[in-house]
Amino acid sequence: MKGVVYLGEGDVEVRDFQKPEPGPGQVVIQMRVAGLCGSDLHKYHSSREWAREREGMISGHEPTGVVAEVGVDVNHVSEGDRVCVYHTVGCGHCAVCVSGTPVFCEDQGAFGRTRDGSHADYMVTEARYCMPLPDAFSFAVGAQLACTAGTAFSAVSKVPGHHGQPFVVFGLGPVGLTVLLMGQAMGYQTFGVDIHPYRIALAERIGRGAVIDAKETDPVQAVKDLTGGHGVAGVVECSGSGVARAQAAAVAGLHGTVVYVGAGAESLEIDFTDILRKELTLRGNSVYSMGAYFDAVAFLQTHRVPLDEIVTHRFGIEQAREAFTLFDSGETGKVIFEWDA
Repeated sequence: MKGVVYLGEGDVEVRDFQKPEPGPGQVVIQMRVAGLCGSDLHKYHSSREWAREREGMISGHEPTGVVAEVGVDVNHVSEGDRVCVYHTVGCGHCAVCVSGTPVFCEDQGAFGRTRDGSHADYMVTEARYCMPLPDAFSFAVGAQLACTAGTAFSAVSKVPGHHGQPFVVFGLGPVGLTVLLMGQAMGYQTFGVDIHPYRIALAERIGRGAVIDAKETDPVQAVKDLTGGHGVAGVVECSGSGVARAQAAAVAGLHGTVVYVGAGAESLEIDFTDILRKELTLRGNSVYSMGAYFDAVAFLQTHRVPLDEIVTHRFGIEQAREAFTLFDSGETGKVIFEWDA
């Protein structure tokens, strides 16, 4: 089978691998769609030394496909099942794993980071990480639910707002654009903020509401103008920019909630008076729980969120170099690897 390996310094390679075999409690997934995530670019730009230390580990952590083979002691997953695979892994036995949040496990890992991932024709996983993908959902949506869309759903759900209240998203990459669309589906009056022309145009085409070009306009003043000076009930910051993190607190209104999603700058430097005088709530968001997957699926079944339209580029696995190069340029929405049925 074919799989993608990071080489470091902005390069990848497609290599031949043996098809994996399932151990006890495991299944093999035949990939149908595997997404590229912004966090993949951090690994993509890592050093050559870091890449060599991975010893050919396969990249990718947004898997969806069909169960091709089942190991012993697997009871709830069968061959032929359409599944989305939760992208982080843990010990499987501690309190946070049992509660469906292996992302917080002390032995936490992830596909494509600590074990072979989804950028391959087949991947092996513990069956407990397989979640049913409804027939009404495309595999492209399933790949987004593995990470991007799930993270977006979780972040928006942390804002205790009400229908019609104003809501701002900073950073309109795949996660931020999904947050924007989720917010619209939840009934917020949404505003998006970015500096990249492609992402601004894509958000204007797919979404609704004002999109602010922060290169041309001060987003803090623009949001104040749009809200009559009151600010917004909820903000989700997805860019990871230190400037945007400060602006996110600045645009929040009285008793507003700011949710930080984007990785990037290691420090958070904001005006403390924004927190104190407006009594803001600041929250972080790290992916989402396995239980919340079912909440997200139920929400998508009853609300229109055009996740398929976020996918702007589709590649075969053998086109990995081209896919990563294009995704790294920022001139894309969601980029996916896709396999024929």
